Amino acid sequence: MSLARQHVWVGPEATSFEASCEACRARRDDWSVRADILQIVGTLRRDADVGFTTCPRGHRIVVRRVGRRLARAV
Repeated sequence: MSLARQHVWVGPEATSFEASCEACRARRDDWSVRADILQIVGTLRRDADVGFTTCPRGHRIVVRRVGRRLARAV
């Protein structure tokens, strides 16, 4: 996984998520950081397939929905 491009994957009906920031976790030895700072908590609208969030230290994270069928073009 590239720490420059982190992803959180959510299921087809999920509207909220909780994950760790892998960039913070990788640098945890470099500076003292509490474990709760590593956690990212957020929401994604049910009709959205992609979203973005940022951890408390400023690392950008892409939130992507998986497992939903795309509507066919008529």
